[in-house]
Amino acid sequence: PVAEPAVELRKLSFAYESHLGRKVLDGISLEVGKGEFTGIVGGTGAGKSTLLYCMNGVIPHLIRGRMAGEALACGKSTAKNSPSSFAGKVGILFQDPDSQLFALTVREEIEFGLKNLGVKEAERGKRIAKALRETGLSGFEEENPRELSVGQRQKVALASVLAMEPEILLLDEPVSALDWRSGHEIYELLRKMNKGGRTIVVVEHNTEWLAEYAKRIVGIEKGKIALDGEPEEVLSGGKAREMGLKIPCSVEIADALGLGFAPTTPKKLASVLRGK
Repeated sequence: PVAEPAVELRKLSFAYESHLGRKVLDGISLEVGKGEFTGIVGGTGAGKSTLLYCMNGVIPHLIRGRMAGEALACGKSTAKNSPSSFAGKVGILFQDPDSQLFALTVREEIEFGLKNLGVKEAERGKRIAKALRETGLSGFEEENPRELSVGQRQKVALASVLAMEPEILLLDEPVSALDWRSGHEIYELLRKMNKGGRTIVVVEHNTEWLAEYAKRIVGIEKGKIALDGEPEEVLSGGKAREMGLKIPCSVEIADALGLGFAPTTPKKLASVLRGK
């Protein structure tokens, strides 16, 4: 068990109001330690996003259904405390950026959460500038988010979350609409934040990113935890293939060459090949 959990799920089950007979999550117990970088993987409908939404109270407060067990973030029950009570502590980035955007300018979008937190004007300005810089959006302050590309809107939504400087950052496929270069920049930013002590939990279908950046991967199948371990262990085993997860190219190459070892990143593969 993790000594100091940032997020803790205790025998958590959930069924959506529209399908009460089907448990999307089925008795999940999971601890994510403070400062961990954890990836969540699984097939379509496995319960990955649902798991994320339980970690900050979006479920059951904003999305209704039948919930059993308990979810805690920063030691507080997400069911017994409103999502707003976690503002500044737990930040969430939804898969669809349009579900988070409503302001007329990028600046107003980022500033909204800071005003709600009571951050003073001078500090707000600094945080907005920093969030824009980190997401590559400097110069877009007066643009209407709705008129930006999907990838840029995703960055605006992320900047809005980053500006609030949460202790725990939950992300649902944060780079799905971005090109490789922008995705790499975002994951490098997440790595930097993680090194600074922030807890990162990211749902991601592209295991190449998780192999490179996550320290731990949790696999969800039919609402239960099917895999949990370091990327090398999780992504090189037969269960990952059984679940239909995308296997990193370097693992496939190592298998084809019969190396007997599964390097999960190109850098590790190159290191192994140099050593042969």
